[in-house]
Formats: sequence, C-alpha cells, structure tokens
Amino acid sequence: MNIIIFGPPLAGKGTQSKRIINDFSLIHLSTGDALREEKAQKTALGIKASQYSSKGLLAPDDLVAQIVEKSYHNNKSGQGILFDGYPRNIKQAKHLLNVIECDGDKIDHIIFLKVSKEELLKRAEKRAEEENRADDKDSEVVLTRISEFGSLTIPAIHFIKDTGVHTIEIDGNQAIDSIYSIIKSELEQNLS
Repeated sequence: MNIIIFGPPLAGKGTQSKRIINDFSLIHLSTGDALREEKAQKTALGIKASQYSSKGLLAPDDLVAQIVEKSYHNNKSGQGILFDGYPRNIKQAKHLLNVIECDGDKIDHIIFLKVSKEELLKRAEKRAEEENRADDKDSEVVLTRISEFGSLTIPAIHFIKDTGVHTIEIDGNQAIDSIYSIIKSELEQNLS
C-alpha cells in the first residue's frame, strides 16, 4: 500500500504519519529526512542540495526528484511507502506517478489534512514557543508557506486524485486522535 499524505505546514502530517507507519508497517519517505540524509553523507546530491539551503533557497524540483527517486528505490521492500512532503507541485506529482508506474506499482491513497489558516497560525505560534522554531515565529513566513501550499500543492493533489486515486479528505482542525481514527478506519476498509 503506497500513500501520499498532504496538508499545509503545521497540519499535523508528521504526527499522523508516525501512527500510520506503525499500524500499517509502511516505510516513511519524508522528503526533508531524505534531503538531510544526503547532506549528512555528503553525496553528490547532498552537496548540491546544501548549496541551495545554505542560501535559504529550496532545492529545485529536479534535484528533489532525484533524491526522492533514489530514496524510493532504496526503501522499496514490498511493505509500501508513505510519502510525506512530496510531491509539492504538479511537476513533482507527474514525476512520482511515473517512477512508481515504471516500477509496476501505484499510489493507493491520498490523505489530505485540511486545516484553516487561523488554526495554522495558532499552531505556528504555539510550536514557536514550545520548540523555539524560528521559522514559526514570523507570521509572514508562515503565511507564505501556507500560500505556496494553496497555489502549488493543492493543484498537485487534484492532479493525482484525477488519476483515480482514493482520496481521504479530513478536517484537520479536530483532535489528533479523532483525525487518526478516521484515517485508520478508511485505510482498513480499503485493505479488505
């Protein structure tokens, strides 16, 4: 079972991902983790990625695509993969579907956590205090990230959904346990 989890920054993707991975024995393919691993190992891809991040820039699509593809092939074990943080736009969505299809596989589910802008700003404020995260302290930075999700990632969600992938849309303003019980129930129904 291959799943993509989507949601704006601070929607709770990481929290829900941990539970999904644990209960459904999936491999967690987090774009951020894969990028950090490549950088730590000082691979050719990691060195290129560092050149962008050291300037405060996002790594370009082609570079991220190569890192995700490498991570996908290294972690593919028949267990299934939970993609977290990829794809972020239509170009990346096309790439991911192509890589998986060429491998004789498919995306089985999209999980889309929908959270209001007001709630996301409250969560950013809280996380900035609790975890001392500089990127969450500046509401303009948070609003830019939310806006990019809306303009780039939501079209990617629709692009994949339009290929016929089962989509679970959830009100992410609910309690963590309530959200997960919906996810778990939906995934279990589709396993049987």
